Amino acid sequence: MAAKALDLFVVAEQFRAAGKLVVLMPHLAETDPKYAFWRNQPNMPQPLGVCMAFALELYFKSLIRIADKLYNREHDLVSLFEMLEKKDQDEIKAYFQANSTEAVKYAERFYRETNRPVPRVDFDFVLNVSRKAFVKMRYLAEGATLDEEWLADDIVEGTRQVILRRHPDWEQARQVSHLPETFIPRSTFRNH
Repeated sequence: MAAKALDLFVVAEQFRAAGKLVVLMPHLAETDPKYAFWRNQPNMPQPLGVCMAFALELYFKSLIRIADKLYNREHDLVSLFEMLEKKDQDEIKAYFQANSTEAVKYAERFYRETNRPVPRVDFDFVLNVSRKAFVKMRYLAEGATLDEEWLADDIVEGTRQVILRRHPDWEQARQVSHLPETFIPRSTFRNH
């Protein structure tokens, strides 16, 4: 049975939110005592990248299912992007073009600082650099590097916007579970 587009979107939203939280929480901890647990935690580029890469994969798969197509079980973002309808590809590229100034500057600066030739940082470059990020970033401790594996935050946001323009009601959709909610003791969030 093929996954439903809405179900894919809802799970993509969860991974996008988780990625944003690992960046946001340490900053909140510096200013708000409620988040003291997050003080002095390590920066978390690995979970950030894995979450955002998986979110993009699921957003692409959601758009593929919206078009009533099927996809293979794969994580290659370029292959998945190529399966999208042309109009969806064009909208995602337009969003990237309008919003990628910071990502482009970051990539260019990284290449300059590492004494490598500065590539033309455009949509295709970013998608290709990020194409297998979900798989590779799980192995950062084994030698993969974050700056070479994930640059596609603007593609994530553009893809999300394409879906929400078509289905604005999906923004409030949440996963429904038949299991009772998991209780996380408050002591988990206190500094020890």
